Amino acid sequence: MRIAIYLLLAGSGTAEVLDRIAVTIGNQVITESEIAEEIRMSAFLNNEPAQFTGKVKREAADRLMEQRLVRREMELGRYSEGSPAEAAAMLDKLEKTRARSQGEFDKELRAAGITKQQLQDHLLWGLRLSTFVDLRFRPAVQVSREDVETYYKDKILPDTKSGKKPDLAEVRQQIRQTLSADRTDQQMDAWLKDARIRAHVEIHKAAFEDGQ
Repeated sequence: MRIAIYLLLAGSGTAEVLDRIAVTIGNQVITESEIAEEIRMSAFLNNEPAQFTGKVKREAADRLMEQRLVRREMELGRYSEGSPAEAAAMLDKLEKTRARSQGEFDKELRAAGITKQQLQDHLLWGLRLSTFVDLRFRPAVQVSREDVETYYKDKILPDTKSGKKPDLAEVRQQIRQTLSADRTDQQMDAWLKDARIRAHVEIHKAAFEDGQ
């Protein structure tokens, strides 16, 4: 049976439309309001105006789909819930960086259409995701001496346009970290691609038209 397009609130005898479903993933849903919040959050963190074009909505929906898939894997694997205190510290640092006072920061949040709690929850999710990636994918990544030397010859030396060329010993650890991060991301991307294929995803195209 097809999931209803609208979530309804039963009240005084009439149904009030609360939200419209944009994406279904198995028995989970992503609503238009969640996509709008993701767009506003991303725009705020990037210090950009929020845009609600179909393209931007699809990109936000893709991020939310990935979150759903990762959260499910986290639940199955009993991964760390993250540290609310650390997320609060990140929020405090962001506030001091972005604004001259708490009142000014709160004003920016209101203008962006997000709450401080939503922002802290978003930062907490980022911490959880980072921990998940480190534990789930990074241990399988290997970077050999030959990999480092090849990267040094192919990437570092050609990019050094003038001046003294860096010695391999000076940048070895940096190269190793770069390659490790890149390969971890590749493993994560491959896992997400496979997880999306296995999940039953249905896109409701009407939710991705331009405009709020």
